[in-house]
Amino acid sequence: MAKFKIQKNLSDQDMLKGYTEEETFETAMLKEEPTSKTKPVKTKTAGGSKEDFYREFLTDTVETQIGKMLLDIKMDYFKEGEGAFSIQVKREGKNIILETAPKKVK
Repeated sequence: MAKFKIQKNLSDQDMLKGYTEEETFETAMLKEEPTSKTKPVKTKTAGGSKEDFYREFLTDTVETQIGKMLLDIKMDYFKEGEGAFSIQVKREGKNIILETAPKKVK
């Protein structure tokens, strides 16, 4: 067997110099497909970190509802003269409770 030495520090163009790809069914179909100009839809991935796994339980609708309610609460605190508030998450049986309180200024 002959040894083949791989050259280092070559650009992609240099590595593919002289290579021609044979046209197959897939490459022919890719040429015919129009390119999409729409933004890709954000999808939640199955793999990832624990935080990503926990966030899968929050649908976009639930996140929006929680965000609207927290904004209403923030406005209520603002009307009372409080600048910021803290949120505590508690579980009581099968219910999740978000408790808010004004933040203490140091």
